[in-house]
Amino acid sequence: MLHPISHAGGRAGALRMKVGGLVVGIAAAVSVMALPVHADPLGLRGAYVGLNAGAAWGSSDYATDPGCLASTFVTFCDSSGGSAANGTAVANSGTGELSSAGIAGGIQGGYNWQLGNFVLGGEGDFGAFDLSDSASPSGAFPVTFLGDSYSLRESMSTKWLATLRGRLGVLVAPRLLLYGTAGVALTDFKFSSSYRDNAIGFGFPGGTGSGSKSGVRAGWTAGGGAELFLPKGWSVKVEYLYVDFGSQSITVPTSNTDAFTETMHVDADLSASLARLGLNYRF
Repeated sequence: MLHPISHAGGRAGALRMKVGGLVVGIAAAVSVMALPVHADPLGLRGAYVGLNAGAAWGSSDYATDPGCLASTFVTFCDSSGGSAANGTAVANSGTGELSSAGIAGGIQGGYNWQLGNFVLGGEGDFGAFDLSDSASPSGAFPVTFLGDSYSLRESMSTKWLATLRGRLGVLVAPRLLLYGTAGVALTDFKFSSSYRDNAIGFGFPGGTGSGSKSGVRAGWTAGGGAELFLPKGWSVKVEYLYVDFGSQSITVPTSNTDAFTETMHVDADLSASLARLGLNYRF
């Protein structure tokens, strides 16, 4: 039978060992968490520049509001009268999607920090983003008046893309980084819309109208990739990005002489995906 004092002493010793082990474990964890951000066992910290090339594919969804007025004498439709169905027909024809695929490529630069197996940093890039498409829908007016048919033309285009993103990744092998990235994106986005009908006669030349909007659009981007760090400061990467620039509204004034006018509106958005290869050099 164990003496009560020795039994208590054994339990106290065991408790001290457990507490000591816990303290050592906490101290080790704290020491890892407290590693300075410049800890860089593989020499990945620093600035880099590079080139990228790949492909982009995207789409622009558009929808047309013909702007029918509450009057019996308008260009082609009357929101309160018998020709309201004409406005519905034009709206249906003027709703759709433009899609395109093109090249994507340019330059990039950024900075990396390494903390153990984690690499974080920021990157910016600028390059080609060549997307363009057009459509020419047409139809017959359900309610004929001076004219019985109409046609529309919708077109979109972009030329360049710039992004500014943060990156966070983990080294899954000594020199292989898997990372996620997100940030802001900029592009030049142009959308044009036009309308024409054959309401010709009795001094009327036919209804026509056109409008466009062109300018720099800001949006967001997110994606990910893999980067292989090579000797002598080089690295290669493969990357996917999704970009979304939201929607913009295009005003399309239409008329059939100055006395009979109305204003159509077309809402058009833009989103795209990019897949590209990159080559970087670290300083």
